[in-house]
Amino acid sequence: MKQGLDCWVVGRPNSPLLKQCRDSNIRTLGVKVRFEVDPIALGNYLRVFAQLRPKVVNIHCSRAHLPAGWAAKLAKVPLVLLWRWLDNPIRNAWQRWKYQQGYDAVVTISQRVAQVLQEGEVSAEKIHLVHIAIDPDDHVVYERDFAKAQLGIQDEGLPIVGTVGFLVPRKKVDTLLHAFKILRGRVRAHLLIIGDGPERARLERIADELGISAETKFTGYRMDASALMSVFDVFAVTSIRDAAPIVLLEAGLAKLPIVASRAGGIPEYLRDGETGLLFKPEDINDLAGKIERLLMDKELALKLAEKHYESVIKNYTIAHLAGVTHKLYEKLFYASGQ
Repeated sequence: MKQGLDCWVVGRPNSPLLKQCRDSNIRTLGVKVRFEVDPIALGNYLRVFAQLRPKVVNIHCSRAHLPAGWAAKLAKVPLVLLWRWLDNPIRNAWQRWKYQQGYDAVVTISQRVAQVLQEGEVSAEKIHLVHIAIDPDDHVVYERDFAKAQLGIQDEGLPIVGTVGFLVPRKKVDTLLHAFKILRGRVRAHLLIIGDGPERARLERIADELGISAETKFTGYRMDASALMSVFDVFAVTSIRDAAPIVLLEAGLAKLPIVASRAGGIPEYLRDGETGLLFKPEDINDLAGKIERLLMDKELALKLAEKHYESVIKNYTIAHLAGVTHKLYEKLFYASGQ
């Protein structure tokens, strides 16, 4: 297999992804997929693969799994990889059948996702692990005072605890609100929630009912959310299901001490007592206690934050991801006799 890779990205026409690729001088082609079994998309993918004659096809979009996968096999693409990013269970015969169609391998981003696939009757031999990554060179973190100014936070010298993310049920941000209620009785602090989503109104009501609204700020959606992370003294991830949250890597580059739930793929990216602290999912007392521990023990907080930063730089950069993926291509090509 040649070292140089000629890369194309095929996606929904005029999508933000394709625009971003073009801005980065990555060549693109547009294919619209209306639903999972889309014969028109199948034909369009066949024409694309006949034009490009790729050696490897990586399929990411769930809607494109079947038409792109079938087209790749009909076009005799030597290696077809399906990337699975979610830890949602494979619940029925239709979903199990889909994962047996047209792929040489399934790439996962955590052992938890691999477990879900095996429970859904995907062969363990076809599953390969490639962790998520972040680009440190393209990651901006504001100075703390500037971040506070951007958020309209008055500098009272109080620590700021909080999270960044899409406010949906599986993120369980209400666990953080209840934990902060407990924490407030022990330590003076502010709670900051950066992000938006269908849960926001309910979460704001909970904050009001708990009597913590005065100390709690919901910022809504921010394009610069990751850059604002410097504002936190302790960062929390409270999901009850999460394959591999990118915010763990973003918080790592911001050198934040982290408390995260022991759920999904999170323990693979954050080692308890080494690069952060883990708590039992939905256990508000455990979460409050570990946030308090980091607020009170500055030396421990700094040590964990530095170790996590080093782990991110060593194991979870785009350069590392590219190397791991290239080795996987070589391994699979060698196994197939290509």
